[in-house]
Amino acid sequence: MLSAVNIDFSGILIDLIMIVFFGFGAVYTLTVGIVHIVKKKTRTAGYYFLSFLLSGLIGLLIAALVAFLWAMSL
Repeated sequence: MLSAVNIDFSGILIDLIMIVFFGFGAVYTLTVGIVHIVKKKTRTAGYYFLSFLLSGLIGLLIAALVAFLWAMSL
């Protein structure tokens, strides 16, 4: 029964935002961490936390820009 389905769009949007933020943040921070391990550079935990936050925000901005451009092309 399709009419009995209640789709929670706000919940889906929040989940998508969290996935994009943590996905971009984790991938970038892990990549930078591996590069620093290979190059034997020492960084603080604050550096990696700030890197995680900034890359997550940049990922959200990129995703929003792509969604906006896609919506404008419809």
